[in-house]
Amino acid sequence: YRIFNANRKVIYVHDRGIIIRDQNGRAIRMVGAMTNITDQKELSLQLNKLNSSLKKYTIELEQSNYELEQFAFVASHDLQEPLRMISSFMDMLQKRYGNLLDEKGHQYIYFAMNGAKRMQQIILDLLEYAKISKEQNANEKVDINLLLADYSLLRKKLIAEKKAELIITHLPEIETNKAAITQIIHCLIDNALKYSAKNRAPIVEFSVTENKEEWLFSIIDNGIGIDEQFYTKIFTIFQRLHNRVDYGGTGIGLSIVKKQVEYLGGRVWLESKIDVGSKFYFTIPKN
Repeated sequence: YRIFNANRKVIYVHDRGIIIRDQNGRAIRMVGAMTNITDQKELSLQLNKLNSSLKKYTIELEQSNYELEQFAFVASHDLQEPLRMISSFMDMLQKRYGNLLDEKGHQYIYFAMNGAKRMQQIILDLLEYAKISKEQNANEKVDINLLLADYSLLRKKLIAEKKAELIITHLPEIETNKAAITQIIHCLIDNALKYSAKNRAPIVEFSVTENKEEWLFSIIDNGIGIDEQFYTKIFTIFQRLHNRVDYGGTGIGLSIVKKQVEYLGGRVWLESKIDVGSKFYFTIPKN
């Protein structure tokens, strides 16, 4: 309860006591102790107030995210429709009137169709980015060896064209979200193959180290490398370091990697040297 102290300030106290009675059961004395718990009480009140504010903020944030997701899906549908129309009409124009057009005309059609395809891919990538951490499956046992075997099969043509070598040691079976870990690994190895050096075949080394509380993954390549000043920038959505002529893509791959790793409770970082190669690391907690 609350009382006034000698300075007329309200304080909180915890009072304990026992009644001492005589042989007839009449109360004759009370002994006990009074403890000043003002600091604990004020901290408790502040914590309750903070929890209430956080709960309210969380509800507002969830509602905002839901509305943004709905907007993204609706907007993406509305945006893709005119892009499909542009591509369709450009294709019809080329087939029907292609013989009447000069080289410049064919070039304009190519630019229009290529721009529409790029825009459509950006929209699809944005939707993929927005879906992360939503409706993900529960954790399960994932054999990383099988995951890498599936990757090699899916990218068989690309690996053969680039004469790439994937160095994979025996990998563990871990408890994690299969969809998330698959997307992380596929994105990072795709990245290593995409940014390979022109004067040498790509070599990508994939390994996993077991630590006390987490798994440490590493993807090491001998590609073109990344300047240290861009280590943070490359994980930002739509941030590109190279032109589209030399290296395709929308600049969203590594931002998806970062978001998925953080969704799993891990960290992602890199070390790199220009013209030597890059080392990407990420962790997955065991718990």
